[in-house]
Amino acid sequence: MLTFAFYLVFLAKNGKTDALNSFFAGIGIDNPIGSNFILKHELNFQIYGSEFTRELDAESIEADLKMYGLRINPISLGYRFADLHVFAGPYINVLLNSSITSLDSKGNKIKDRDIFGTEIDDQDGTHFLQNMDYGAVLGAEYHFDFGGILGVSYSRGFASIFDNSNTYDNYGPDGPADLKIYNQQFSVYLGYKF
Repeated sequence: MLTFAFYLVFLAKNGKTDALNSFFAGIGIDNPIGSNFILKHELNFQIYGSEFTRELDAESIEADLKMYGLRINPISLGYRFADLHVFAGPYINVLLNSSITSLDSKGNKIKDRDIFGTEIDDQDGTHFLQNMDYGAVLGAEYHFDFGGILGVSYSRGFASIFDNSNTYDNYGPDGPADLKIYNQQFSVYLGYKF
């Protein structure tokens, strides 16, 4: 199965964020086990993110958080109702690159790639994105006789997208301050089964 899709991604946070139009492309394999059950395996490249108002140096700017990732749905259990397939299972997402809108020293908007982080970043003073995310996916697909597939899915991350987010402000007066920002995705996609 070859899949291309546009989908919406929301960062579930106490503040207000808006989804950016996003994209994924990938391949998948459906392994039948019995007459109605299937095991589904998928590998997708995705571009996703969110837009929001960001406070920088007492100035509010409209910012974009863009992320590029490799998503693996290692094994989803599916059930076939004739041409309609429903499935659920875990996912793992590996962040490949990211950027966030920031301001340079002259006040111009720039794409700041420091949010991606490196292995030597100091976690006490900076916030950077988690390089791995995991969660669950739930979806349904309709398989047409000519090989086409129309699908919808919803996924919810269980790991905060900021690295070690539960350790920020660990020594502050309020104790640990988990940022509690998780990936949520609603996808509508088209595919073709070979």
